[in-house]
Amino acid sequence: MRHPGHVSLLSLASLVLAGAALLAGQSLAAQTATPAAANPNGRLRVSPGPLNLNDADFWVDPRRTRAEIEQPLLRADHEALLFDAPAVVTIDNHDSLPTQALRVASLATLRQWPFRESAVIVGVDLVNNVVQAALAIEPPDRQVEAMPRSDAPAQAGMGSETYTIELRNRLNLPWESGRFQARLIVADQMTPARDIELKMGAAHVDPEVERYQADQRNKTRVPALMPAPGGASVSYARDDLTPALPEAQGMNLSAPRVCALDTSTPCMLRGSFRLPVLKRHIVPPGAATAGTEALREQWAAELAQGRRLPSAVVPISVVAVGSQMTGPVVWRLVLPVFEALDFRGTRPMGIGTFAIDVRQLESFGAVQQTWFLYAFSDEATSGPLTVGVTRRPRTP
Repeated sequence: MRHPGHVSLLSLASLVLAGAALLAGQSLAAQTATPAAANPNGRLRVSPGPLNLNDADFWVDPRRTRAEIEQPLLRADHEALLFDAPAVVTIDNHDSLPTQALRVASLATLRQWPFRESAVIVGVDLVNNVVQAALAIEPPDRQVEAMPRSDAPAQAGMGSETYTIELRNRLNLPWESGRFQARLIVADQMTPARDIELKMGAAHVDPEVERYQADQRNKTRVPALMPAPGGASVSYARDDLTPALPEAQGMNLSAPRVCALDTSTPCMLRGSFRLPVLKRHIVPPGAATAGTEALREQWAAELAQGRRLPSAVVPISVVAVGSQMTGPVVWRLVLPVFEALDFRGTRPMGIGTFAIDVRQLESFGAVQQTWFLYAFSDEATSGPLTVGVTRRPRTP
């Protein structure tokens, strides 16, 4: 069985260390390779992905183009993180979804952010707006809560590594027709999205099942807000510190650069958004409607105070990657829309704001470390936000 990863190193005296270490604060820029030219018969020889691979290559020879892409980067001392995936997967012909990562970086960066402990794969189900994230490669047998970083002198030179990431397995994807976007994250570096369509090939499609699924997608099912409203740690109202509302589809987020856990000062993650709304997440006006019970029960106190019910909800998932933890944490938010929805486009759009004290969220204050926070909803993404978690020095 072939190992999913393969590493090659180039250590020459003439090579200059490329890029500062990430902990010094500099990002590694994702690069996209230029697709190869069309062949003589006028058809593209490769798909337009950054690794110049045909869809079939991901199952047959995913490292076919490695040398032609990595060698110019190594010679130029240029750091890059590349991620590619097949555009179409016929689920009745395949039982796996292999994707490919290629990383070129200084030896210091490769050592500081080892791929197996640091690389995170994120998948967004565009049909249902569900976000999943996991370590890109199977973690070690023994989970390490905190990863010590070596203080040994950095070695000059450049290196490269490539990994095959089995997306279906890592994200436990439902093996059914759908549309996904996948991205790869290493610390404060994220690759562009790769669009993946899962579809049936020659297998029979039951029209009654298709109609049932369409009906269920449109049937009202409004979840309760997450986190629940109330108290000083959660607000869904705009204030002077709220980031500006995006002019187009997207999210704007802000957070303190450093949060001290042993003070009473909150660490507020603030955001504003303009995002598509799933039809089942729209709250019908007027009398109580089946499918809105959870939200109405949660909002009862606000209704008693004369505040109106949200017109819709929008899910946003924050994928948090910690410098001293193996694997990501996903904070799933369900946020209210109070303004009237915009129905002028192909999908209804909702706008809203939020402020959440992230100290209440899972694992945020578990260890002193630096967090890289990424937000995902539908095709929109924001981040990374860099937030350091610390405590004040002890006093006698």
